[in-house]
Amino acid sequence: MERRPWAGEISRWLVRLIVGMGLALLAHVAWGNLDLYRQRVERAERLHQAITIEQIRATRLAEQARYVQSEEFVARWARMEAGMIRPRETPYRLERIPPSPTPYPTPTPTPSPWQAWWMQLWGR
Repeated sequence: MERRPWAGEISRWLVRLIVGMGLALLAHVAWGNLDLYRQRVERAERLHQAITIEQIRATRLAEQARYVQSEEFVARWARMEAGMIRPRETPYRLERIPPSPTPYPTPTPTPSPWQAWWMQLWGR
């Protein structure tokens, strides 16, 4: 059997081509996974920020709920909103008087130059 000298060369190039294509495929898959990883990290950061905001909101709502149930709030509401008074108190209501409209002075028409000369000549 006769060996061809170029057969070994072709098989080496074929192996190199297959390895190169394999590396290119792996690089493509890795790049896609890296992009997917970045998207997930960004989404996790947004969710973390949303959770922090909602925790702050929940804390404020809990504080507001405690205040609404306090004696101070009830007394303030009774005085300001319901108009209630305590025994032996005299209620006073202050009303705002709307400001009177300011009259604008009637503008004096400015005569044109020929009318001013006419008035100077004839004394009118």
